[in-house]
Amino acid sequence: MAALQPDPTPPRRSSLLPAFLRDERILSVLGQLIFAFVLVYLVSLLWGSIMTSLNSKNLTPNLGFLTNRAGFDIGERPEWYSSDSSYGDAFKVGLINSLRIISVGLVLTTVLGVLAGIFLLSSNWLLRNVTRGAVEILRNTPVLVQLIFWYAIVISSLPDFRTPLTVLPEGRYAIPWRWPIELIILAVWFIYPYLNKVNTHLPRRILRTALLIATIVAIEVAFFFVPASYGFAQIISSGFIVYVVISVVLIAAATQIKTGFRWQAIGLTIGQFIGGLLFYFGVVPNSGFPIDLFPTLFISRRGFAFPEFHPTARFSEWMAYVALGVTLALILWFYLGRVTEQTGRQYPRPLYALLSIVVFVVVGWVAVGAEPAPTTIPVTGADGTTTFMPLADARAGNLLTTADEQLYSTSPLLYIAPVQRVNAAGVVSGYVSGTQVSPEYIALLLGLVVYTAAFIAEIVRAGILAVPKGQIEASRALGFTTSQTLRMIILPQAMRVIIPPLASQYLNLAKNSSLAIAVAFADLVQITYTIMNQSGQSITGITMIMLTYLTISLIIALFTNLANRRFQLVTR
Repeated sequence: MAALQPDPTPPRRSSLLPAFLRDERILSVLGQLIFAFVLVYLVSLLWGSIMTSLNSKNLTPNLGFLTNRAGFDIGERPEWYSSDSSYGDAFKVGLINSLRIISVGLVLTTVLGVLAGIFLLSSNWLLRNVTRGAVEILRNTPVLVQLIFWYAIVISSLPDFRTPLTVLPEGRYAIPWRWPIELIILAVWFIYPYLNKVNTHLPRRILRTALLIATIVAIEVAFFFVPASYGFAQIISSGFIVYVVISVVLIAAATQIKTGFRWQAIGLTIGQFIGGLLFYFGVVPNSGFPIDLFPTLFISRRGFAFPEFHPTARFSEWMAYVALGVTLALILWFYLGRVTEQTGRQYPRPLYALLSIVVFVVVGWVAVGAEPAPTTIPVTGADGTTTFMPLADARAGNLLTTADEQLYSTSPLLYIAPVQRVNAAGVVSGYVSGTQVSPEYIALLLGLVVYTAAFIAEIVRAGILAVPKGQIEASRALGFTTSQTLRMIILPQAMRVIIPPLASQYLNLAKNSSLAIAVAFADLVQITYTIMNQSGQSITGITMIMLTYLTISLIIALFTNLANRRFQLVTR
């Protein structure tokens, strides 16, 4: 009979605690509940102390003060705001100004940052090192210092608003007929190979391109420096003979070059000689057509003045043509992409899509503008009486308002150029029309965009370098062009590395916009501080600022997370 073996399991010790209190999960939940209770209790004590202090001073936090009269004006404000508006309207103006900075800044800083990131990897030594120096200086300088630099140095160095810098100086100019002809020739020369997939011999194409460009440049230089007078006496002059001899020597010297620059040199020398002959023999005329130019941009210490564009009564008809062009572009894009996948034949899809949109935009503009305008229109005078008169006479007498021009204009868009206001003494006192942007807005926008773009440049550079070099070499071996390699190989993989830190820089730009007070720009923070100083509702004002920036940051994070999910690597 076998002996009984002792039970190896040690006896359980009796415990005074219930079984559920010995469960680690329950203890973890209890610990979190106790911590939350203590935190809420301490916050309630602090909040009660604050409320008691504010009640004693008759400053109880509430939102009722937002309906009170503001009593102060805002420099950067819409037309509907005045000093008689409420605090709530003033807060809306500050929010609008902040959103103007953030929305425009995000777009501009993305474009500038991506370009700078590509320049950091450029094979051009000068471009690469200049960009590197600028990026390092901007990244290591406080953003507040840069804002003050743009406002106190750059903007303050601009001329006075009475004598501003202008783009397209006012006056009547003669545009030679050769200019549009030259542009058409250049456009056809560069687009034709893509449309017909012409694979010409590379040295010959380089020679012909250099010849064409040199011919046009020589003609324009000759017209700029030499009077446009032709004749046999000029042709046989000593100066012309010297020019012919020098050109022949240069062509002969170019043919003796043995390096890779040979074809460019031959094309340039022959092209400039042909251009000179065309000029001296008078083959290219100098006649043209007159065109009236008006200033489209005024730049001064008071800010910038831009043209205004207003949709007219025919805008919807024109947009129908634009929609057709966009629809055709999408159809061509997907159809040619499907053909490429099935046959392997490459098509210039971006070029076809762009051409379809441009053609419909131009055709729609012409077709809509061809509709006749009314010959006689009602015009309301200063005394309130309405009379009928010809449209041309009403325009000549400046009797039409902007709303009238939108109604009777034959163009889909109404263009209103900025016009300076001149007082009785003949001194410029402001602007009659046009969109005006304050110097504070320009300084803040430039400072935030340039500062954030420096960080985005490093992010883009790191994302491109993260793509394995072997994949780039494999794409070249498969015959991919540089644009195809960048669009189909590099960018899709680089975006997985770029987007997460890019989202952080977007959030930084949105939060750094609160530094607008340094350049006296009326943003959300500055206007809210003014409201708090007048109403005494500091707790409510700070809370409104915090919730507003939190909402903006969450919206930016939402869209960047959606983009990150679109480009992330899908695993099974």
